[in-house]
Amino acid sequence: MSSLGMTVPVRYVIRPRARRVSLRIDTAKREAVAILPRARDRKQADKLIHDKAGWLEGHLGRMPPPMPFTPGGVVLLRGNEIALVREIGRGVARENDGALIVPCPKAASFSGRTRRGLIALARKELTRQAQCHANALDVEFSALSVRDTNSRWGSCSAAGRLNFSWRLICVPFSVLDYVCAHEVAHLIEHNHGPRFWALVETRITDITTPRRWLRKNSARLFAVGAEK
Repeated sequence: MSSLGMTVPVRYVIRPRARRVSLRIDTAKREAVAILPRARDRKQADKLIHDKAGWLEGHLGRMPPPMPFTPGGVVLLRGNEIALVREIGRGVARENDGALIVPCPKAASFSGRTRRGLIALARKELTRQAQCHANALDVEFSALSVRDTNSRWGSCSAAGRLNFSWRLICVPFSVLDYVCAHEVAHLIEHNHGPRFWALVETRITDITTPRRWLRKNSARLFAVGAEK
């Protein structure tokens, strides 16, 4: 990790299959990444970082501000920013009157409890919608998991296991519903060919709007829970 005099961090990653030194923005980790084919390309990478410093700082500077899990702060839930409220005690996080109430006996554990509460809400909603689409398409999935993924909002394994990002609880319902229909359709069509999209459209009449929403708001979703 280096900053080379900049106000943003740069992480170096060695990928032997890379054809050249390149730079990209990791929206999930809110940092710049330098891709190097070999370790000895570090000097070349440093020069590229120096030459592109303005570009890197500009892109990172335009990222949405972090939305840490702190009492009295806000959290993005179902497409809306709502208040985060700490309740002294124990129990499960719950929605109530435009706020997310997080029972928490110790202030230091509030962030972790909030994250676990959102994951629980996501699992419940994703399971319900995935099952709804599976029933309609007369297909079954073997299992469903909710994770903190960086590259995909959802996936479907060859064994019929559905995997989703917990951050989908932060999106509007129509977007979450689309992702569920998309992955359930992969239980039948393991590709992105015409038959696959025709299958998705039997469940979701407008697939363009949720896809556009995810592209536009990706960085905003990864800002949820970020500390920096």
